[in-house]
Amino acid sequence: MKNKQKILFVSNSSADKINHILDAFQARNDLQTEVLHQYIGKVKKTFLSKIFDKLKIPLDIDKLNKRLLEKIEEFKPNILFVVKGNSIYPWILYKIKHKYPYLKIVSWSQDDMYAMHNRSFYYTLGIKYYDLLITQKSYNVDELKKLGAKKVFFQNKAYSKIYHKTCKDCEQTIYKYNVLFIGFAEKDRFEDMNYLAFNGLKVNIFGSGWDKKEFQNHHKNLIICKSDLIGKDYANAISCSKISLCFLRKANRDLQTSRSIEIPACGGFMIAERTDEHKKLFEENKEAVYFDSKEELLEKVKYYLTHEDERKKIAQAGYERTRSSGYSYDDRVKEIMEVINEL
Repeated sequence: MKNKQKILFVSNSSADKINHILDAFQARNDLQTEVLHQYIGKVKKTFLSKIFDKLKIPLDIDKLNKRLLEKIEEFKPNILFVVKGNSIYPWILYKIKHKYPYLKIVSWSQDDMYAMHNRSFYYTLGIKYYDLLITQKSYNVDELKKLGAKKVFFQNKAYSKIYHKTCKDCEQTIYKYNVLFIGFAEKDRFEDMNYLAFNGLKVNIFGSGWDKKEFQNHHKNLIICKSDLIGKDYANAISCSKISLCFLRKANRDLQTSRSIEIPACGGFMIAERTDEHKKLFEENKEAVYFDSKEELLEKVKYYLTHEDERKKIAQAGYERTRSSGYSYDDRVKEIMEVINEL
């Protein structure tokens, strides 16, 4: 029997955070996965650490770099899989590369890592030591190569087979809305949803950042819950609501986002910003619905709220597309391992 490959998964969070791609790695029978979390306990950011974060030279407050060297020596992995890697020192990567030449070093990120607000100086200086960078931003492929990356692999977003499912009893859930948005607070999406509210539509919002002063002056139809939905609550809210909105983050130059896959995967009806990547993932007006302006968004929302059969048909087709086209994290990890094994 062939020996299992050993992968050391370096998370950029603490152990209590949901990590879909880690779940997919751990589900594989051909891998022995060990996890090293960046934070040992609850993250306690001091004033000084916040300043260094702003300067893009984050403090290693939980001694991740020291623990990383110790774990490699103990576990002796074949693959070092790093989520982002903003806190890993480039000289540590250099040391690992020279002491363990057989070890394949990989960085994976969901963010736009060419944008300075997403990467640290450590990440930038360490890029050349990675054998592979995996990005979910298609435009990052050439950009990261300009920063010194040896090989860059692009993947679309994904859904979790564990968490992103249809609700089995929508009558029992407390999260059931006509129009729903789950996501971070940003000005442009706020203005679009407030426009819907002023035009007679109730919109329920969940997510972080909505308690800021700039978002408090809104129409009464805009119902902001200043908390996030996670896990089963997140999936059930999407599954049981009539319409889920999908906005893109302009600061990340998004052409797709996690919700682009997660909404259809939960059986939700998605209205998203129109991009070429969205249209490749889900056929327009058959598997998802798209818009370019707040006026078109209003028109589409009003139409599909009153055309239930069409709405349900599109939601079902979007759900089936996620299952038939390899959009799960399990599928993404399979692709990743194929690329790694070719290095």
